[in-house]
Amino acid sequence: MLIVLLVLTAIGGWLITQPRVLDLQPPPDATAVPGSAALRLSFSHPMQTESVHQRLQIDPLPAGDFHWEGKTLVFTPLKPWQSGATVHVRLSRGARTQTFPTRSLNHTVEWSFQIGYPKVIYLFPAEGEAALYQLDPLSGKVQVLSANGQEVLDYSLSASGAVIIFDVRQGNGSAIFRWQNSQTAGEPLLTFPAGQVRAAQLSPSGNYLAYELTDLREPNAKTHVWVTNYPPQGDQGIRLGAADQLTRSPLWSGQDILAYYDQTNRHYRFYDPRTQQEIGTIRGETGEKGAWSPDGETFLFAEILADGGQYPTSHLLAFHLPTLQLTDLTERNDVEDLGGVFSPQGDRLVFGRKFLDALHWTPGRQPWMLNLLQREAFPLLTEPHYNHYDFVWSPNGDQILFVRFNLMSLTDSPEIWIMNADGTQPRQLVKGGFAPQWMP
Repeated sequence: MLIVLLVLTAIGGWLITQPRVLDLQPPPDATAVPGSAALRLSFSHPMQTESVHQRLQIDPLPAGDFHWEGKTLVFTPLKPWQSGATVHVRLSRGARTQTFPTRSLNHTVEWSFQIGYPKVIYLFPAEGEAALYQLDPLSGKVQVLSANGQEVLDYSLSASGAVIIFDVRQGNGSAIFRWQNSQTAGEPLLTFPAGQVRAAQLSPSGNYLAYELTDLREPNAKTHVWVTNYPPQGDQGIRLGAADQLTRSPLWSGQDILAYYDQTNRHYRFYDPRTQQEIGTIRGETGEKGAWSPDGETFLFAEILADGGQYPTSHLLAFHLPTLQLTDLTERNDVEDLGGVFSPQGDRLVFGRKFLDALHWTPGRQPWMLNLLQREAFPLLTEPHYNHYDFVWSPNGDQILFVRFNLMSLTDSPEIWIMNADGTQPRQLVKGGFAPQWMP
């Protein structure tokens, strides 16, 4: 009888207990919080979703998704929090429990935290087996992210920056690995004992994974682009194109549309994994890697055009997928433009330019900026003997990473540099590194 009374007392006490917020993440007053960090509120009771959402204020509030993990409400930003921003969170009193009798949160919860500045991810060394590194450009602190002895072929980041997908050589084959915030080492997603995988990348929604695969068991093996659900369930997914087509260079738009290059037929193709249908194509002779605008509607690529000039030259073309309209952004025939990348705001373009006339010609391609609203282009740096490429905007668009290589000393290693978006304060970050990216 005593045991029964104790149990009933415990149950009754639990029922009448007011709900409480047990944990807040990131913690109150935290600093240097990663831009990809999720917001988490853990409650003592299961809560009514609508009553919590109605009383929750987050300022600033980026685009993102809410979901519940048991009694914890999680907000995951689709794009990083603004670097250096102070995020204020307020949950007003009155949020109600699901359990009977319904109880309400009887006090308001408020806290704030500060977002840190993005880190730089890169591969090193350029000569030999490369590993994946993280660098804090402010402090100079370096961290190795890949496991000891892993040869990393290439990598990509998720839209929020919280997940790194990277390709690793394994014996005669290769594998796709995943690294997430706070992990000490990556974990394998897909393994190909006799295949070479490259260019693996996660779609912005996190629902799909695309990659290139070459089956090394086949004579004259062709590379194909594959798409599978994420996380993969062990199968390779869907091959894009016929078995005798060579396809490569997958690249997701912000709307989960996959661009890839059909080298056999010399077309860029655009694939919607939700319908498993091709939704557009555009002719492209060079097959250079393209870039998407932030809104996911315009695909930028380099193409050789003659247009009455003395010599064919490389132009930057913008293909607007909804209208199939093609626009020449170079608009002149005395230059070669390559490697264009949209700013996060979509109003500017950084790219590499090389003049062809004798007066302005340089051995190396120089970094230029194009204002897309005014259609005015201007140089950011002038270093004639260096080739500049692999431009990457910082998440808030105020800085640019790039790689430069000394064409007058071909035994030198490539160098990773950083500069302000107007070309000022350029400085070297890593000598011998390559393939830089920002990690919010």
